[in-house]
Amino acid sequence: MTGKHAFMEGLQSWLPKFLRSDYSPYQCNVSANRENYNLRARRIHLQNQIKTWVNTGQNPFIKPVECKECLFDTRIPNIYIGADGVCNMCMTYKKNFKIEILNSELETFLNTPREAGSNIDAVVGFSGGKDSAVSLYLARKRFGLNVVAVLVQNGFIPEQVVDNGRKLCDMLGVELVVLNIDLAPYVKDMMDNNFKNGYPCYKCGEMFHKEIQQYCIENRINRIIFGRNWWHWIEPQVRSVRWVKHEASGKQLQMLSLPFALQLTEKAVYKMLDDIGWSTVKIHGNSTNCVLPGLVEYSVYKRLGYHPELNLLSREVITGFLDKEEAKHQLSDIRDNTDALEKLVNKKLEESQSKLNER
Repeated sequence: MTGKHAFMEGLQSWLPKFLRSDYSPYQCNVSANRENYNLRARRIHLQNQIKTWVNTGQNPFIKPVECKECLFDTRIPNIYIGADGVCNMCMTYKKNFKIEILNSELETFLNTPREAGSNIDAVVGFSGGKDSAVSLYLARKRFGLNVVAVLVQNGFIPEQVVDNGRKLCDMLGVELVVLNIDLAPYVKDMMDNNFKNGYPCYKCGEMFHKEIQQYCIENRINRIIFGRNWWHWIEPQVRSVRWVKHEASGKQLQMLSLPFALQLTEKAVYKMLDDIGWSTVKIHGNSTNCVLPGLVEYSVYKRLGYHPELNLLSREVITGFLDKEEAKHQLSDIRDNTDALEKLVNKKLEESQSKLNER
């Protein structure tokens, strides 16, 4: 070892750990949309900005530094950019992705025996949007599974979407089950706090998964198919399947992100739906089934300085589902629907209260 090399190694050992090591955004354990942006989250964000500056020579405090491959940039608290111009999410994905793992997971999922006493292979978490629709079609027609479509109505999915989804289910000979959750009180609380304490889609996802899992347990179904087009796990390996143990029953549920497992693209999804003669309902915002993302986007954008769905679309770009320019285009149309949001939420709350009074 030369004297210069030893000196450099010694100098590096004095650097803070966050500058010496690489880590994924998930290891930061802070929200991408700055919910509960407390002192710890601010410290992590500051470290990632400093790390980006050291890595790239670009000052993120003057202008955000963007990943050269996806949409993530240094405004996102858990993101830093490496010396090669690639963010830590892209870096982690590339390092841990193996197509053989996805193929193996899909094979295991398809060959898992039904729960004893059940005639259903799997539940398809069906929202009425494009990705869950193509998942339902593939499960039924390509893989020949006997499935039931379960739509969790959060109060913000238009009836037109439900009716449109029912037509697809009828076309495929699949039963559509509609479960209901009351998301409006949570949205109201987030609105009152300027969405600093949460983002509606995250809360909806949490409630949605709980309802789907409970339905599976009650009906002896051990597999769930989702239309999710990005990973369930990214570390230590990229995974399309998540195994969940239902606490009350102790039963294991296998959850598959089918479009991701098959490495579909958005263009391929729309082509499949066009080929079978089914199209989604036109809704503003980054959703083909729910009005909420388009209603809250402006309020959250004003607080963050970037579109709240940038996190999701960046992941879709990383997986190859969407190209970067198309993703940017989808995020460019931000509309102020604050008044419509308040009116709709208040209406939902009044309806809920009226139902309680009738009881």
